[in-house]
Amino acid sequence: MCLDTYRSENYIKTGVAFVTGKFNISTVVTNEKSDWSVAPLNKAPSFICIKAVHRLDTIEIYYSLDDKNYIITRNAPLQDNCPVMVGLMAACPDGNGFEARFESFSVMHLPDQRRLEWLKQYQ
Repeated sequence: MCLDTYRSENYIKTGVAFVTGKFNISTVVTNEKSDWSVAPLNKAPSFICIKAVHRLDTIEIYYSLDDKNYIITRNAPLQDNCPVMVGLMAACPDGNGFEARFESFSVMHLPDQRRLEWLKQYQ
């Protein structure tokens, strides 16, 4: 999954990366400079679910191997009140490539804390 803030120097990429001979949950956060976090998986997953939740000025990245139990893998800054583009991607920087399949992709609008407080105040 890739989230982009319409400015090439700010983006987040998250998913599965095959690095140093292992499958990893991987997240790259770029705010002018990039940092990369990985969490190794015990084996190659048959599928993986990724969830990104934007809360005010942060984004929380979760993954699940069963679409029931989600584990947070990253909490990163993301500009508040800034539109983002969300999409899917696959990349193979070296080697002969691979097959990737994306299923059940959706984007859901969730009211943030500020809007919930406004609704409470003006109902």
